[in-house]
Amino acid sequence: MKVAVVGLGIAGLSICARLALAGHDVSGFDQFEPMHTHGSSHGDTRIMRLTPGEGEIYVELARRANEGWRTWEGLAGRPFIEWTTGLMAGPRGSPFVAACQRLSKTPAALLRGDAIHALTRGYIAMPYEWDVFRQEDAGVIAADAARAFLLKQAVRWGAKLQHNARIDAPIDGLVLKINDSARAFDAVIVAAGGWARRLLPEFAGRLAVKRRVVGWFETPNPRLAPVICADNDEGVYGMSAPRGLYKLGLHAIGGATDPDSVREPDADDAELLSAQARVLLPTHNPTPVRMARCLYTVTPDEHFLITPSSANARVLLFSACSGHGFKYAPMFGQIAEDWLNGKETAELTAFGITRRAPVNRLGGEKT
Repeated sequence: MKVAVVGLGIAGLSICARLALAGHDVSGFDQFEPMHTHGSSHGDTRIMRLTPGEGEIYVELARRANEGWRTWEGLAGRPFIEWTTGLMAGPRGSPFVAACQRLSKTPAALLRGDAIHALTRGYIAMPYEWDVFRQEDAGVIAADAARAFLLKQAVRWGAKLQHNARIDAPIDGLVLKINDSARAFDAVIVAAGGWARRLLPEFAGRLAVKRRVVGWFETPNPRLAPVICADNDEGVYGMSAPRGLYKLGLHAIGGATDPDSVREPDADDAELLSAQARVLLPTHNPTPVRMARCLYTVTPDEHFLITPSSANARVLLFSACSGHGFKYAPMFGQIAEDWLNGKETAELTAFGITRRAPVNRLGGEKT
């Protein structure tokens, strides 16, 4: 089958690789250069959790994705995931923390926030009244390394990737105009992140594009530290990063934005991040050594949205909504292949447009 994949972030690359391996004639298109930093997939690290608190379907998806990560690591000849443990935290009675505990295959008692300073030998601290669930199955993904691997692997498996490709919007059928040249396909998969709203405007009301900022903090005594996902007002999350830094982001802070005109980080962003660093990272300089901005593309319930167009059933919107999608990357190609083959699966049902699975809107992570 002749398949077009529009958008070559981590989702689009996973789809291209899997469908090409399955024998399809796959063409992938991106409006920017390879390894660009305009969307949602760039960055040195992402959080890996095998027990996501967002819901049971995500737990199963994460565990299946972990098998895929192992396969990709074998092909790449290098690890992509460094397991660090994780601290799922929030004010007493947090639904997110309770969900993480309930969904864990190895449940353990909750800790109190004031135990974290001693547990991490002073590296991380938390408010004493918080609930904290310690997860063994959490770590850090080398995000850019994984994306670079897929750029090569998809081509090895037969996908044709074209960058700096301008796709005319809207997409209303199986003929795409690419750099003013028309091409026909048997199926089109739109995995374009923040730009999906323009390419498939019927979904514009269901996808919001938001600006987010992350910052890196340094300490005189760097060490590999647990992942943090916190159910506070800011939705703070954190992870170890290269060169001994620790990275913090705010899942719940940041307004709507135009993906073609995203404001760069400024002093206000630095102060928001520093306020969290002063509480959570007592050995770190609270001034970030650098910051970066990126995009969230989210639905109102923060589920993924994977659904055919109402105008043409062979056009698929694939939005692995930013903030908690990267960890599932090895499964995206499988989900797309199931759709292409007409299979009814739990993922396609839960992430479709009508039947939506329950989800906790907390504990996301980015970049």
